[in-house]
Amino acid sequence: MKRLLFILVIFLIFNTPTHAFSFDFGSFSIGDSSKLEKRINQTKQIFKVASALVPISDEEERLLGRQVAAKIIARYGIENNPEMTYYLNLIATAITQRSDRPGIPYHVAILATDDVNAYACPGGYIFVTRGVLNMVQDEAELAAVLAHEISHITERHIVNALRNSKLMKVGTEITAEAFRTPGPLLEQMTGFATDALFKGLNKSDEYASDAKAIEYLDRLGYDYPAMFDVLELLDKRRKQGATKVLSKTHPTPQTRIRTLKSNAKKLSLEAPTHIRLPNRFVSHIQQKSAS
Repeated sequence: MKRLLFILVIFLIFNTPTHAFSFDFGSFSIGDSSKLEKRINQTKQIFKVASALVPISDEEERLLGRQVAAKIIARYGIENNPEMTYYLNLIATAITQRSDRPGIPYHVAILATDDVNAYACPGGYIFVTRGVLNMVQDEAELAAVLAHEISHITERHIVNALRNSKLMKVGTEITAEAFRTPGPLLEQMTGFATDALFKGLNKSDEYASDAKAIEYLDRLGYDYPAMFDVLELLDKRRKQGATKVLSKTHPTPQTRIRTLKSNAKKLSLEAPTHIRLPNRFVSHIQQKSAS
């Protein structure tokens, strides 16, 4: 039954129009900050004692994610390969439909760097580097990378860290105004979220995303041991010096493997499907990279 579902979902996804996967930043822009700054100064005392966690809606999360995504693009640049980008978005869409947050739009883009890494911005914006595409060996391994990043978004790791930060102690009304009228507070929130990506999330978040990734792969029907293979590949690349940024922001691959093996025992996983799809991966990634 699982394999039938997998084949059906992938067939439907691969017949989705290309325009459905554009990397859209919308018309969001930084506006006049003077009004917001004045309001913050006027009401700071009112909300000084507010210590409850401030809720962030899905739409606010997407607005924040656009800002963070722009910072990442500014640092690395985007690989201009529409066919490969389309392929990544097809896989991500299949995974997200079996994820814990299927209702938000997800967008995947390729960063123009050979360093092996991937980033998940709030609200559904995902980046994988050219180095990742050169490392993974089949579609299941690529899906494992995407599933790990998707799980950071479904579990709202950056958003939760932001909600617990001092920035959110200003209160619900000011926070909501920051999203309605972009200004200094939104810039600070963007800086916090960007730093979380470039400096690293909590180790517990990385372990949780590894476990959630194999759960998503299992739900869809990919061979979930591919996640372990990705971590082994990362370990090899780390020893070659190809994971300079990732090595500073993540636990070591071997530590992640040990933790994942332990956490996997707590999950209700079915038997591995052995569905890896290397030929389709080669036709969409390796051949396109060489052309």
